[in-house]
Amino acid sequence: MKVYGKLALLVVFAVLLLTGCGKGDKNALSVFMIDNQSDPSQVYEKVQDKLQEVMGPDLKVKVSASPIYNPEKLMVEYAAGGHDIIFLPEDDMKNYAKMGGHTVLDSYFDPKKYPDGVFASNEEKEDGTTDTTEHLYGIPVREMKFFKDQKYVPEKLYATIPISAKSVDNAVKALKALTE
Repeated sequence: MKVYGKLALLVVFAVLLLTGCGKGDKNALSVFMIDNQSDPSQVYEKVQDKLQEVMGPDLKVKVSASPIYNPEKLMVEYAAGGHDIIFLPEDDMKNYAKMGGHTVLDSYFDPKKYPDGVFASNEEKEDGTTDTTEHLYGIPVREMKFFKDQKYVPEKLYATIPISAKSVDNAVKALKALTE
């Protein structure tokens, strides 16, 4: 499994390099949702409407959701999607953290408020050591006000900001709108 993870990481970074490190239109916000225990396609349009309202008319918001869980689809979305926010199952969130796939959210959100999203990535560093420092990597959907209001609170679904996000500031603003 460790070989598969390293291969996946190489694919992700190769695609990011070929697409200009995932940097694109900063006047757009792209969100992708996938879950292995629920169907996010039942709420993605409401998410898009809410985020478009919050982000304003000058920023184009696009939310997409996969009605069926497929780990290969998730890998492709990480590698080539250029998404600013990805909603994904807990196990996948932790696996992508090991590959350095997420933005650390400590300086944007209170880690004490979201303890289930705090963990050590256990990312292997270049010097062969393992990163055991704990950080906030994901916000549990079940704790986000917007999703509670929609009565969509899957137990193990998390919102993350991938390292390839075009604008971390826009992604943080969007996540704050969904949590408050």
